[in-house]
Amino acid sequence: MMEVLKIAVLFLGAFVVTIALSYGVSVSCMMVYDEGGVSAVLQSPECSRWILSSGYPRNQTVNCQAATFQGSREYQEDRLLCDLHMKIPLLGKTGLEEFTIGLVAVFDGHGGNEASEMASKLLLDYFYMHAVFNSYKLMTQYRGVLPVTEDDITQLEILREALLNTIHEVDFKFSQDAFEKKLFSGSTATIALLVDGKILIANVGDSKALLCTENIQSGNLTANLSAIELTEDHHPDRDDERARIQAAGGSIIGLGVPRVNGILAVSRSIGDVYLKRYGVTAVPEVTGWQPLNVNNRYLVVSSDGTFESLTPEELCALIHDSGSCLASSSLAECIVETAFEKGSMDNLSVIVVPLF
Repeated sequence: MMEVLKIAVLFLGAFVVTIALSYGVSVSCMMVYDEGGVSAVLQSPECSRWILSSGYPRNQTVNCQAATFQGSREYQEDRLLCDLHMKIPLLGKTGLEEFTIGLVAVFDGHGGNEASEMASKLLLDYFYMHAVFNSYKLMTQYRGVLPVTEDDITQLEILREALLNTIHEVDFKFSQDAFEKKLFSGSTATIALLVDGKILIANVGDSKALLCTENIQSGNLTANLSAIELTEDHHPDRDDERARIQAAGGSIIGLGVPRVNGILAVSRSIGDVYLKRYGVTAVPEVTGWQPLNVNNRYLVVSSDGTFESLTPEELCALIHDSGSCLASSSLAECIVETAFEKGSMDNLSVIVVPLF
């Protein structure tokens, strides 16, 4: 009996390693990841199969409408990402199974485009790799198969942790570059994950994510779209943000708008390395996983320039009345054009995802 058990354990171990190797995760590469994260994996000869992609699709389709406009600014510092069809192996009931993940992100740069550019280039690769390596860790913990009672919860937790680790590591990598090259730029990061009818938002800064939700009033067959905001801006004068900044020795000075040490109008950002010591952080606020329903018609993720001249309610109303837009315009282009015409002076960037 003991011999049979030993053979079974050895077979299971070989099975786990074989599957892991098919995704480029050797034991030695796993050790590299544990010590230094994705950045270390990409630099290690032990992990030669892992390289940065040449670029994921930035979808411009009926299901992922994106638009960006420089507006009145001298430079365009916004960056967008939208991939609704990422294939990521996660531990399931029969071992590693491929899941389709949607990821939508807006990065609103300031002080230069270096931070938003790096974040937009690294986010998808880093997120994918964090998810794969953490799935492999669970494979060894659960010996290749996830307990049926835990599969959904564990898979969503893997994705949540992968996103948090990704934001942290992107910020750390950019901060290293910024110190070496004396860069002063920073960026917001507002990211939505879509998985199997559920949504999670991670937010750093003052870009926004919202749902345009259909409302049908009793006795009235005409529906309108109302806005459900999924993020809360990180402005320095928000009570909890102010407390953190002041506890770190920073100050809130109003120069047009409240600013950290009279400089930065957001209290959380990727980059801004010279203000990190004063409480500026890249740690995101993260919603729990929320189920979507048939009344949630559109997901909108946008830089704050849009909201200089449009409220979230006006934005959703514009989508509802999009017949007034040019026939050649997507919903995202219509929002950007309207916000500019109404007086926004900032860079303008919007992603609109029809949901049902």
